[in-house]
Amino acid sequence: MATFSEIKNRVKDTLNPFINPSILEGIYHLNILSLNKLSKSFVFTEFFVVLNFLFFNRDVLSKKGPMSVTIYGIIVSLIALLLSRHALKSTTRPYSAYRSLPIIYYGLMLLFGMFISYYHYVRGNQMLIFFAIVFCLVNFIVMPPLAGIITTLSSFLLFYILLYGYDKASHIKLINYCVLAIITAIGSVHKFRRQAAELERIHRIETMNEMLQNVPVHDNLTDLKNRYALRDDFNSYQNHHIIVLMLDIDEFTKINETHGANIGDAILKEIGNLIKKHLTYSHSYRYGSDSFLIILQDIELGDALQKLSIWERSMATLTVPGLNEKIHYTSGYSHGTPRDEDEMRLLIEAADRKRREYF
Repeated sequence: MATFSEIKNRVKDTLNPFINPSILEGIYHLNILSLNKLSKSFVFTEFFVVLNFLFFNRDVLSKKGPMSVTIYGIIVSLIALLLSRHALKSTTRPYSAYRSLPIIYYGLMLLFGMFISYYHYVRGNQMLIFFAIVFCLVNFIVMPPLAGIITTLSSFLLFYILLYGYDKASHIKLINYCVLAIITAIGSVHKFRRQAAELERIHRIETMNEMLQNVPVHDNLTDLKNRYALRDDFNSYQNHHIIVLMLDIDEFTKINETHGANIGDAILKEIGNLIKKHLTYSHSYRYGSDSFLIILQDIELGDALQKLSIWERSMATLTVPGLNEKIHYTSGYSHGTPRDEDEMRLLIEAADRKRREYF
């Protein structure tokens, strides 16, 4: 059973979680984008409402409230639209400098919804505007959990007080109203945490991609590519007929132990030189510590075998200073036309399975 201290920490983490500053900046950016779209949509919608008042429902103009509140909403949204456009175009200030703007718009538009719904309530009509605006703002504007809970619950409370002052909110079922307020507040918290988690995931992917981009793709010893480069080259082999050759140096660990790492490095370097000279330079890889992967692209099998025969003869006469024994290797090959990355991997696996066969 959780202790009081653990429960307190969980509540604190829920209401005020630690968010990486770069993630917060992403949330602020999303809020500015949402604010720009919301305010633009509201101005457009309320413009037609005003036209409706002027041409089809002129009796509303003689009543207090609807027209002036509508104009208020348009003005607030126009200001929000201009400020959000400025924030999106600004290159000198971070989005965090505008972090209060969506919350201010949230509060001002809630007032708009309260007044319109109150106007409908006292006339016995459905008061959907307030709830529609609350749900719209909660779905589009991401607020920190504590701010979201306070803003949402206080707006419901103020609206209820307004209705209570008119007729003790006799047409409102309090329990349903409270449940709706709580669910909306929970939705606001969930929206923040889900958005923060999504941005965190994107941030991790971007960080990993950046790290992978900085991983060396070239083997300095042999002057060949390495297996990281192979991953990047996969797409270039798709829908091309290729021959995949895999080879390992026999007892390479023993050579290193007996003659030293310098001799082992010299062997690898000389083999790399022969691969570049007789097989291919741009499609050869040092695949492991003592293994190589060569891909011959768009070449007939007979021509490839001829190149391999020349390469084998050069390997048979390969000498390395300080090493008096012959260098042995095992190899295997496969060929095909891979349509995707999975088929490419299957060809490499097939060549690896055959690597104990000699050409």
